[in-house]
Amino acid sequence: MRTRIPAFILAIVAFVVAACNGNKDTFVLHGTVQDGGNDSILVVGIDSRFERTDTIFLNKGQFKWTFRPDTVTALLLILPDGRRQPVFAEKGVSATLEIPAGNEKVRLSGGYCNDIYQSYYLASLNDTCVEQASARIDSVITKDPFNEVTPYLIYEQMVLKYHADEKDIQRLISRMSGNMQDAPYLVALKAEFLGTENSTAPLSSYAFFDSTGTRHLFANIGDLSDKLLVCVWNSWEGQKGFDARKQMEKLKSKYVDRRLSIIDLSIDVNRDLWKEAIKKDSLSWTSYIDQHGWHSRIVRTAKIQDTPCFVLFNEGRRVEYKTGNIDELDRKLNDVLSRKDLNKEKNGNKPIKLRTVFE
Repeated sequence: MRTRIPAFILAIVAFVVAACNGNKDTFVLHGTVQDGGNDSILVVGIDSRFERTDTIFLNKGQFKWTFRPDTVTALLLILPDGRRQPVFAEKGVSATLEIPAGNEKVRLSGGYCNDIYQSYYLASLNDTCVEQASARIDSVITKDPFNEVTPYLIYEQMVLKYHADEKDIQRLISRMSGNMQDAPYLVALKAEFLGTENSTAPLSSYAFFDSTGTRHLFANIGDLSDKLLVCVWNSWEGQKGFDARKQMEKLKSKYVDRRLSIIDLSIDVNRDLWKEAIKKDSLSWTSYIDQHGWHSRIVRTAKIQDTPCFVLFNEGRRVEYKTGNIDELDRKLNDVLSRKDLNKEKNGNKPIKLRTVFE
């Protein structure tokens, strides 16, 4: 006599089989990017467990990408239109990512961590305040204090989106398991936002490199009696970064009699792509690179969400102002630099020439 298997058990088996890719060590991501054509997607790591850059090439908007993760690896996909999409690569899992055009809902499925993130994403679409984000993240932690998604949610929601208070971030971190609190991503996050290096303190030990590979300390850039203007950009966004730096060149000429130093800092993780991009330039200052991508200290400290971004540091090298709009930056510089020089002229001092950082 044959035993009949209940339909709900068959459904569960079918779901498990679909989520597995047949190789217990490999993560497979299938995806569709509407209107993506034959463009490409850049893959960068959210923490030190993935320190390289990979490229996914689209074929009529579709792709398949495989990767061997270390249990779970948090990744960030830089989409053709500049949007950033987190994906959590788990061993033996096959996931699906659907990127619609415009502001339609992104669909990510496959794997325990991706399902946690997708559930949060859908539930939070109408959230408008930090209290809502904090409560949702707290709920995620309560359900599983060991999950790998929470560190990214804290950074994405509490730090970048809502600029939450330190005590609120600390409270959420303290609710996580001890092992997760020691994870590379949270250690870096605590060092940048909850330690001495934040937007209210100078980046005294921050270092980056020029095109010759020479290491430079942020504290030694320009004249410390000047304000410092930094254009944070990357080559993967193509013309946007080039245009922003050209616009900043015009501001340099306009404020030549003001105390202002200017540099640009790329957050490219691929040094070769960056060097190729700056070959096209004829700018009169040094270009620098911090290869930590979206986890660069300047990104964390200035809480940069999009690039290119213009960050103005005061004479103590603390963040004074940031914007992605060149006209807003112009108005700010005209305000703060003019007032400073007018005060000096009243005291009998002449304006001092602009000090840019030349190659």
